[in-house]
Amino acid sequence: MSALVWVVVLFLLGLCVMVLEVFLPSGGILGFLSVTAIVAAVATAFLEQGALAGMIVLAVAAVVVPGVLALAFRWFPETPLGRRVLPPPPDPLEMLPDAPTKLRLKELVGRTGRAATEMLPWGIVEIGGMQVDAISESGPIEAGTAVDAVGVQGRALVVMSAAARQAAATEKPLQSLPPAPETPGEGTRLSPTLETFEFEGLDPPET
Repeated sequence: MSALVWVVVLFLLGLCVMVLEVFLPSGGILGFLSVTAIVAAVATAFLEQGALAGMIVLAVAAVVVPGVLALAFRWFPETPLGRRVLPPPPDPLEMLPDAPTKLRLKELVGRTGRAATEMLPWGIVEIGGMQVDAISESGPIEAGTAVDAVGVQGRALVVMSAAARQAAATEKPLQSLPPAPETPGEGTRLSPTLETFEFEGLDPPET
């Protein structure tokens, strides 16, 4: 395989792995591999094809990489994973205080249901026989977990897992510190031991 083919393969491989990092977050592992492949392609072009070819590959990488990332982030919200992770765009009519959907959601506050889908933190919950969009206030929630509706945010119901809410409700409040003792002063009696102590005996002898 010629050096030019290696440059093209490494460059395309780096771009593909970079796109995978956007759609399948790996904690930076795929991102590191993509950068390594692209750098290897540029280095191979410099070493095997000369400085001119290396500069051309470097210039192409400087233009193509940001463009590919922009397209990947543009498509990400439309993917199933993107719809579950990112909040849905709000409808201006639903932002009104008296919007029908918002009023219906407020009626569900205080009721208990279950998570119809996994919430990361967005998902769907089923309460009172209805399935509505919801956001978790207590972190990720697995599908089928019992949830409590605690509020409304936009056109989504704010929920907490029933176990997390019960744990928060049973936490004991911090005990208040005891009041500081009063400083002896006017109107404050000394203890009987101090009152019967003869302070005159502590005076220094006269010389």
